[in-house]
Amino acid sequence: MMEIRHFVTFKKVIETGSFTQAAEHLGYTQSTVTSHIQALEEHLGAPLFDRMGRKIRLTEIGKKLLPYTQDILDTYGKIESITSEEKDIRGTLKIAAPESLTVFRLEPILKEYRKKFPHVSIRLSNASCGDNKKAIVDGSADVAFVMLPQFEDSDLIIHPLMNEPIVLVGSSDCSLNILDKSYENQKIRECLIVNEKEGSYRRIFEEFLRDRGIVPSNIMELWSIEAIKRSVMSGLGIAYLPLMTVNDEIEAGRLKIIPCEADLKQIYSQVVYHKNKWVSPALSMFIDITLKHARDWSCAETTC
Repeated sequence: MMEIRHFVTFKKVIETGSFTQAAEHLGYTQSTVTSHIQALEEHLGAPLFDRMGRKIRLTEIGKKLLPYTQDILDTYGKIESITSEEKDIRGTLKIAAPESLTVFRLEPILKEYRKKFPHVSIRLSNASCGDNKKAIVDGSADVAFVMLPQFEDSDLIIHPLMNEPIVLVGSSDCSLNILDKSYENQKIRECLIVNEKEGSYRRIFEEFLRDRGIVPSNIMELWSIEAIKRSVMSGLGIAYLPLMTVNDEIEAGRLKIIPCEADLKQIYSQVVYHKNKWVSPALSMFIDITLKHARDWSCAETTC
């Protein structure tokens, strides 16, 4: 017999990528997770996962079951919230966001949300914007933040939040004072310090360099914006970063903006969720609070 908890376990195995991690997240033993999956497989008469060593992969039947599982869990959430009042909103909210927005934009949003809705469990994951979009499509996140040029997607509800200026920065004594046409088809002495390859603003800046034949002396890939900033401040190279992440260092004189003569694509912070996603009370309130804070950001930028 299939039960709600079996579908919860099935979804968690997909999200975590393993039976062991699913068990840890759900507070089960691994044998309990295995028994839940076996109950679904026995009822359907087909395996849901291919088990190849430590890796698991959805079978075709598993892939077909996934959207129905999401529908079942969404419906179950609706039933549980029928009698909920705003002050007693409960549930779990899964948020995906890039590091930059998590550190420099989300803190006041999460603080207000936690104060108003203490019974909602928040799960926040950090990944590239591309991965965050995928998390919305596959249902592993309820809502995602991205920093991308404005875009449209027929499967997503997208709320642009704010234009996020991206700037080229160097140390206070960096010899590069401007990146203009005089550097076209040349190699510059500075090392370009970057984040993950999937980063939207990294792709935009590297495309600009390629189009103009500008070649940095080297490329250093680091794991976090804080590590990039510290490396730039120590004189190891230059970096193309969101202004919000380097504002304090620029004002303190530890970093300087290097003007870049280019018509680079504008980047926007945006919040997205799937058009077919049930907007639970917990999700609805989170979106409302996010949009309210975004209006405050814009107001601060225009001194309204």
